[in-house]
Amino acid sequence: MMSKEDWEIHVIGRDGTGETRVTREIQHDLLPRFIGSDRLIAMVGEARHRRSHLYDLTTGKRTRLFHNNTVRTIAPEYAWIPSADGTRLLIVAERDGDTVSTERGVYMVDLSKRVSRDDVRTRVSANLSAEQALRAKTQRIFAPVAADIRAALADASVARVYAYEKALFDFDSKHITRPGNKLASEYLFNTYKSFGYEPEYQWFAGRNALGGTTANVLATLKGTVNPELIYVVSSHYDSVAIGPGADDDTSGTAALLEAARLMAGKPQAATIVFASFTGEEAGLLGSREYVRQAVEKKLRIVGALNNDMIGWANDHRLDNTIRYSNPGIRDIQHGAAMHFTNLITYDALYYKSTDAAAYYEAYGDIVGGIGSYPVLGNPHYHQSHDLLDTINHQLVTEVAKTTAATLLLLASSPSRIADLKVESFSNGTAKVSWTPSPEKGITGYIVTSGPARNPEGKQIKVSSAAATVPGVTPGTVISVKAVNAKGLEGWDWARVTVR
Repeated sequence: MMSKEDWEIHVIGRDGTGETRVTREIQHDLLPRFIGSDRLIAMVGEARHRRSHLYDLTTGKRTRLFHNNTVRTIAPEYAWIPSADGTRLLIVAERDGDTVSTERGVYMVDLSKRVSRDDVRTRVSANLSAEQALRAKTQRIFAPVAADIRAALADASVARVYAYEKALFDFDSKHITRPGNKLASEYLFNTYKSFGYEPEYQWFAGRNALGGTTANVLATLKGTVNPELIYVVSSHYDSVAIGPGADDDTSGTAALLEAARLMAGKPQAATIVFASFTGEEAGLLGSREYVRQAVEKKLRIVGALNNDMIGWANDHRLDNTIRYSNPGIRDIQHGAAMHFTNLITYDALYYKSTDAAAYYEAYGDIVGGIGSYPVLGNPHYHQSHDLLDTINHQLVTEVAKTTAATLLLLASSPSRIADLKVESFSNGTAKVSWTPSPEKGITGYIVTSGPARNPEGKQIKVSSAAATVPGVTPGTVISVKAVNAKGLEGWDWARVTVR
């Protein structure tokens, strides 16, 4: 039954008597189904972040069925099928993040058995080991630029973030059919200019746009060493037509502005573009137009972050989810949050139906960013009551700091190399080659090899774009990344499997 904007579960007798409300959940309760006369199963949450639960109708107790999230990686559950006798449940989960967990799978849950303490201890121990490894790896990766990042983030301001949010919120709806859209674009242009950038409008015709056109607003921090290599960080500033969109996506826009302010006057080796997109709610119009022009101009975009819906106060924890396609960028964002901010980060392999999809479709696997799915599930999503008083401004600020720290590492490090291939393989030795890294100042390459479960088990270093790798068997994964004169490693491995 719909209760205001939220679905809740009720049960009632066949004769129409004895109606009882089963759930009182801030998120949607979906797909209820009886398993026996006194139990039912159902999902909690919007489709992109839902979780299965068992309800005992006699006691009112709710039990989470499948705890498939780990310390970092979270997986939405998309479907389940109960056995005829109600003792077992088959669950399909999109568990694709591989920081600390396995890939997407089908899982059988036995409802008649309890998980033992030893099972829990084993799982927690594995989680802890993976968490410690991730922290150690990212601390090492960030070490050459850690002092610079701390200095850049020292000026981050919750008060400034709130001021951006309030100004944008006061334009009310910023949908392309509303006057607030143009007012917001002018505000963004002037704000970027106040930071010292030379912003530009990227005008284009928009479906039903007020006045016939709408505009992305772009601010560029030109690279000092490899200006032709571009990292883009974006958020959409438009909202749905019925409301001001405090979380979706004034929150992401405010974080983008603060990241741009923190980085103003601090150019990195590669170019960074801060992109405020329009028309996301009308069909990803701004991001697709930006990417269309980038492809037409043959721009070399090597990495992209997109932040969307990052501010809902929820339980006031400073937590959010990395939505990514690229596992290297994902780990850099985890490290940025861990070592330089108070943000707690999870991750989910998710970029569909967002502005990040435009990057992926044109440039491939280069996407990261932060968004509130699948953890938070803001109940004000696309409603008229997506208001400023539901936003945690400290959370938005921590996302801004994480974004800036991520960019400061990415834009000063080698990008992922291209065209890695096995030239020959015989007698346990493989010869591989790749296109030299496009960045200036590359001092060499790290080459690792190992089975899929431990692809970085063995390591050698070479100075040119080729390597001879011993001890190879069919199925061995060979990985390569560049290292520059600062000691910064590439932020993602290029990989090839020996056949």
